[in-house]
Amino acid sequence: MKYSKTKILKAGAVLALVVVVFMSLGKFHNTICHDVQIHVEDSAEVNFINANIVRDMIHKKVVGIEGYKMDSINTYVLDSTLRRCAYIRKASIYKSISGVLHIDIQQRKPMLMVLGDKQNFYIDNDAVVFPVGKDDACKCIVVNGYVKDKYDFSDGNVYSVNAHGDDSQTSDLFKLARLIMEDDFWRDQVEQIYINQLGEYELVPMVGSHLLAIGTIDNYDKKMYTLKQFYLKAMPKLGWNTYERISAKYNGQLVCTRRKNKAEL
Repeated sequence: MKYSKTKILKAGAVLALVVVVFMSLGKFHNTICHDVQIHVEDSAEVNFINANIVRDMIHKKVVGIEGYKMDSINTYVLDSTLRRCAYIRKASIYKSISGVLHIDIQQRKPMLMVLGDKQNFYIDNDAVVFPVGKDDACKCIVVNGYVKDKYDFSDGNVYSVNAHGDDSQTSDLFKLARLIMEDDFWRDQVEQIYINQLGEYELVPMVGSHLLAIGTIDNYDKKMYTLKQFYLKAMPKLGWNTYERISAKYNGQLVCTRRKNKAEL
């Protein structure tokens, strides 16, 4: 059987590549880790953790990192350790042939901070519920009032809510928050959600001194659409402080309560 010159050259190139790979692997196995580089994404938006916190977490769990061979570092244990942190959404760990262990961290991004009587928690854009820490500071919509859902956050527990169901108050809050955050208009308008004694939702806007009532979560998307159209078409003419309450709790109907003047009090 005759082989063309091209096939022989290709086979030689593949063989050379295999040799280089095996030589590199051999060198990598003997490479000593001399540095751990930690990158925490989106630190300007959220600041739950930083590189120093991550470094402390991994060194408490794994002693042999710097000064040890790269192939002896158990990245699975490191990954499992980091994923148990409630504030970490994703952790990517990889080794370089130069002896550097890279750790890239993606933090959770809250949409809501829920303030209950005895417990505070966040709901992020992945429909995950996780605890509020002592020094947390991030910009998101605040929820207060009659909060009924409670969670056990011991041992770093986090919870996934049903983003499409209606089985809990938390899932209702997530659906409402998602609509707000995905709409450019509402994202710049709503700063607070209040839950009244009946379990109904009232929104506090950034502009104006009125409340927006939508009642229960039923048909919340249609109610928010009705309110948005009123905002865009009527409010610029009527004035932002004309009403103290604007209610869309009844489908297809808007009920506005006019603000009383001082002379009327």
